Amino acid sequence: MNSNPKSRNLTALFLISIYFFSGFAALVYQVIWQRWLAFFTGISSVNISLIVSAFMAGLGIGYLAGGYLSDRLQQGKHVFYFFLAEIGIGIFAFFSKSIFYDWLFVENSSFQLGSIYLYMILFLLLLVPTFLMGVSLPLLSKAFKNIGNQGNFISLLYFTNTLGAAIGTFITSFYLIPNMGFEKAIYVAAGLNFFCGLSVLLFNDIVKREESKQDEKALLTDKLYEEELNVPFKFWLIQYFISGFTAISFEIIWFRMIDVMMKSYAVTFSIILTIYLGSMAIGTWLGVIFNKKYKKGKLKTFLWIQITLYSYVAASIALLYFSVENIGFLEPLRGYFEGYEEIQSFKLRLITMLIIPIFLMSIPTFIMGFSFSVSQNIIQNDFSLVGKKLGTLQFINIAGSTAGAWFASLIGFEILGTSLTLKLLLLTGFIYITILGYQQYLSKINAALMSFGLLVLVFLVPEKQDFWRVVSGVNEETDFIFSEDKTALSSIKIGEENSTVFINGLGQSHFPMRTDYFHVMLGAVPAFLHPNPERIGIIGLGSAGTLYGASGRASTTELVCWEVIKSQPSVLFQYVRRTRDSSAYFILNDKRLALKLEDGRKEIQSSKLKYDILEADALRPRSSYAGNLYSVEYFSLLKSKLKPKGYAVTWAPTERIKRSFRVVFPYVYEIQESLYLGSDSPVDFDREVILKRFDEPFSDAFYKRADIDAKVIMNNFLNTLKIIQEGKLLDNKDINTDMWPKDEYQVK
Repeated sequence: MNSNPKSRNLTALFLISIYFFSGFAALVYQVIWQRWLAFFTGISSVNISLIVSAFMAGLGIGYLAGGYLSDRLQQGKHVFYFFLAEIGIGIFAFFSKSIFYDWLFVENSSFQLGSIYLYMILFLLLLVPTFLMGVSLPLLSKAFKNIGNQGNFISLLYFTNTLGAAIGTFITSFYLIPNMGFEKAIYVAAGLNFFCGLSVLLFNDIVKREESKQDEKALLTDKLYEEELNVPFKFWLIQYFISGFTAISFEIIWFRMIDVMMKSYAVTFSIILTIYLGSMAIGTWLGVIFNKKYKKGKLKTFLWIQITLYSYVAASIALLYFSVENIGFLEPLRGYFEGYEEIQSFKLRLITMLIIPIFLMSIPTFIMGFSFSVSQNIIQNDFSLVGKKLGTLQFINIAGSTAGAWFASLIGFEILGTSLTLKLLLLTGFIYITILGYQQYLSKINAALMSFGLLVLVFLVPEKQDFWRVVSGVNEETDFIFSEDKTALSSIKIGEENSTVFINGLGQSHFPMRTDYFHVMLGAVPAFLHPNPERIGIIGLGSAGTLYGASGRASTTELVCWEVIKSQPSVLFQYVRRTRDSSAYFILNDKRLALKLEDGRKEIQSSKLKYDILEADALRPRSSYAGNLYSVEYFSLLKSKLKPKGYAVTWAPTERIKRSFRVVFPYVYEIQESLYLGSDSPVDFDREVILKRFDEPFSDAFYKRADIDAKVIMNNFLNTLKIIQEGKLLDNKDINTDMWPKDEYQVK
């Protein structure tokens, strides 16, 4: 006796709806756990890739194990095991801050580990929650036997989970973190997991009654046509690997492109991921509608839309390049790309933050979601193997994604460059043209024409030099220097009088150094105030202006500069060769300098060295991960690593940064409104003594080499000196912390 179809469908709809909140919570975790783990690993593309790979590995193992478990469970147990998985995720999340931040970072930050050991630690720590996340989809895929079409049921689960993930990404970055910080946002996500688990547990009795009424014999999902039944499962294994590989590679490339055009916002990743997942969710849903309407020709449709995907990716990037380069009414957009700062224009922000990302990503990711629905409709033709097939395919897809992430980061950006990497990925489209011909869906002549068309599109994708020049707003090739690697795109735009250093599209500093007096004085002020600055540490290289400014005392015997952008020295040397401005060359070859291409905060925390002066080169508070260098915990770290009567210095462009600094240092001084200097002891501002130090032979020759009138500039800076506090710490709660970087997320 069959159960009531209406009742069964309502029960299935309930489970599908609940899965939305599970997807929402999962992306809250990914966004915030990645941030917490980066404290321990250090901020670099390799380390972020390690975190993401460990996250995906746990998901993949969960998919695989969940698939086999699902097929072996007695009918009626699947929902209960889903309940256990959701509760397990919520419990882990509740304690995750204590594990990832308090124990791993705060208590064990002194460990220096190679990439393999680092990956193993990340994998083991993330295994429990990510395994449980992966298990959930295969479990729910067999919650009902005669649901009608198992492939469509799985696709609807995938749709709601992906939609939840998209909305979760957006709300996390634009509401939860700005309004409550990381830790409380995690508690909200844990609450959603508890809600999902308890809801399905309460509903479990209804599910059991529905299942007990079902026929013992499982139905085929739909009548499948002979050509689709003959497709071997190995084909789908290869397809899911390729799909995962290219999807994550495209995502990484899109992120690099859009981040440069947006001028590197803290929320760039969230905007991209929201569009990526949202479009995929819509594609999955419309794929289900397609499956219900059309009963044959699905394999042919699947193959055709893969070719459409690769063709669109090539055409969209070529069209974007051509439009920005040649269309007159886009001149304001080119001006925005060229500019040092972001422009507070609603239209330009709408174009760079929404229209361009949607144009580049929405169609390809829509096709990815649509492809999932169509493929599952073809594959799931045997209820007894639903879990095994789904779990295995998702595991293979995750394996492809992991391989793609490493390929794009370590081989693509590091060796091949963005353009060549993209072109190699686009050539994957020829696989599907070949299969269409083999299946006799396409004549040889049409296959040849399609191959030629795809080749033309690949050829139209601009070379990396041209593409980065155009989206940087530069007309002449001779006026643009760049270097890209796995960490970032670093560039210098050469002007008639001044040249500007950019990181991922956002202006950082200027050449020649004599024109960028603030960066020079950011380094020089503490160096000339201190009576004997033997060891100085600076986070950030940029144009090397701050480093140069800090290096002008003969008493300084050791300079340490940390730079996370590994291509930055290369760009500076290219600039020296092209312009003959040798100031950067001299400082980078200074025998006192130890240039370390690592995360500065991580290196300072793990080292036992003490410094006379520690500071960070000016970094915009809204930039991604900038909160790590403007938090109370960071300033406390600097204080703990200073020698007695040492100085910590920061650029403090916001009132909240100033308050955060004052909470830590009892003696605080302000120069030029935004240069903040702190110490545990009073600082002697004897102007005559300070200025006399510039007359020492070493200092005089050092600054003259860069044509910097440092003594005059210092005198002007000292005219703006203000004593902010002497001996008493500020007591204020509106500050930046590691758990709530308010300025980074632009909290009012």
